[in-house]
Amino acid sequence: MSWFVGLLTGGIIQQFTAPLLEAHRLQLAAQNDSERLAAEKQIASLEAARDIALAEQSDRWSATRIGRLLIVVPFGLWWTAVFAVSILNPLFGWTLTIDDIPSRFWDIATILIPAVILGDAGALAARRWAR
Repeated sequence: MSWFVGLLTGGIIQQFTAPLLEAHRLQLAAQNDSERLAAEKQIASLEAARDIALAEQSDRWSATRIGRLLIVVPFGLWWTAVFAVSILNPLFGWTLTIDDIPSRFWDIATILIPAVILGDAGALAARRWAR
């Protein structure tokens, strides 16, 4: 639970620090071009993820943050419950059930979840283009 609270309060940026430092160390210690290119690719990937996190953290009421909290997180919790029940029922002989999500919510989710992902990608592209 403390991990999740840390993510919500800005701890996500700290998660990028150690991997970025390690990737830069690998880049400096590279013995050949392929090792250096692999390190640069890892650095670019980590920086892109960091940029998304920073953009999200700077705007507390962004559409992607609200969409993530209202749509993506509940669907993730629902899927987690479905998998947990499908594992626990056979193990313990339980008969737990998870209700299906109403079809209208499924219809909304098929639009909003990709929109949140595209919003994150668009924010990242805009930040990269502005540099």
